[in-house]
Amino acid sequence: MEVREIKNKNIWDRFFSNQINKTFLQSWDWGDFNLKRGNKIWRLGVFENDNLISLFLVSKIKAKRGTFLLIQHGPVINNDSSKKEVLLIILEKLKEIGRIEGADFIRMSPLLERNKENNELMKELCFKKSPMHANAYESTWRLNIEPTEEELLKNMRKTTRYLIRQTSKNPDIVIEKSNKLDDLNIYQ
Repeated sequence: MEVREIKNKNIWDRFFSNQINKTFLQSWDWGDFNLKRGNKIWRLGVFENDNLISLFLVSKIKAKRGTFLLIQHGPVINNDSSKKEVLLIILEKLKEIGRIEGADFIRMSPLLERNKENNELMKELCFKKSPMHANAYESTWRLNIEPTEEELLKNMRKTTRYLIRQTSKNPDIVIEKSNKLDDLNIYQ
């Protein structure tokens, strides 16, 4: 196994789209967003015999608590691969980048079920649980939109309901409903 930089968006997107456990925080476009925010990034993949088995987007973050390398909701690992082996090789690469970049620590928040096996694995790799500070994924959730708008609001927290209602009073925000498939292009 070896870690290599991925420079081709199509290779990244093809692997990424075939994975079940993923969020936009490991997408190619999220990397572009980080670049626009002034963060240095690395788009890396773990290859086994020229087969891509994992990818991970790394951002260098400069904050009050120090400079660190951040992998949000990653790495994205092919289900057929050994988590431990993949994480070990990724960790070695992160240490190498961290030394070169002067990082104080590495922060990784993988999409792993919190169970005994995964907790032991992260402990074995010398990761510690730490509080997460406000980030996009803390304000994001999946929402089943089949119920009526009234039911959706009823099932939300009081504060969320209030904020949504306040948003509708803002003249700069326009809410449009559409059945046109072409309207989805706005979000690309």
